[in-house]
Amino acid sequence: MNKRTKKWTQYIVMTLIALAIAFIVYSTVTQSKSKAVGVGDDAPEFELQKMDGSTVKMSDYKGKGVILNFWGTWCEPCKREMPALSENYEEYKGKDVEVLAIHLRKTPQQVEQFFSGLKKEVHLPVAYDNDNEVADAYGIDPLPTTVVIDKNGKVKAIHKGEMNDQTIKNYMNSVTP
Repeated sequence: MNKRTKKWTQYIVMTLIALAIAFIVYSTVTQSKSKAVGVGDDAPEFELQKMDGSTVKMSDYKGKGVILNFWGTWCEPCKREMPALSENYEEYKGKDVEVLAIHLRKTPQQVEQFFSGLKKEVHLPVAYDNDNEVADAYGIDPLPTTVVIDKNGKVKAIHKGEMNDQTIKNYMNSVTP
C-alpha cells in the first residue's frame, strides 16, 4: 500500500468514526427529548419515597388536581418560590388540589436544613427522585420546573423557572376539580 492510499484510508476511517460519534450524540439527545411529557399528554405514572418514609404514586392523585414541583436544595429560585407554594397548598388542598415537591436527590438532612433556613415555615409533601427517572420522564430542566396536572391525569401546563404567588394561584385554580 503506497503512502497516498494509506492516507486516504486513514481519512475515511476517521470520517466514519466522527459520523458514528455524531449519530450517537444525536440519537441520545433526541431520544430523551421525545420521551419527555408535554402539555396535553397523560402524566406518567411513578412511585417515589416520601420524606416520611411512605410511598406516593401518580395514581394516588386520581380525581384531584396535582402540582408537581421539581426542585433542589442548591436552587436559589426554589428557595424563593417554596413559601408561596406552601401557602397556596394550605389554601387549595381542601379543594382537592395536591402538591408534591419532588427533590432530585435523597438527602433528608439537606432537605430539613433547606426548610429550616427559609424565612417562612413550609409544609409540603416531599418525595425523592434519586435516579432522576421521574424528572427525565417529565423532561425537567431547569430547576425549578412545575408540572400542572388536572383531575383526569392530563398535563395542563409546564412552568420552567420560578413562580410567583399569582402564578401559583392561577395554576391551582386551573386544576381545581
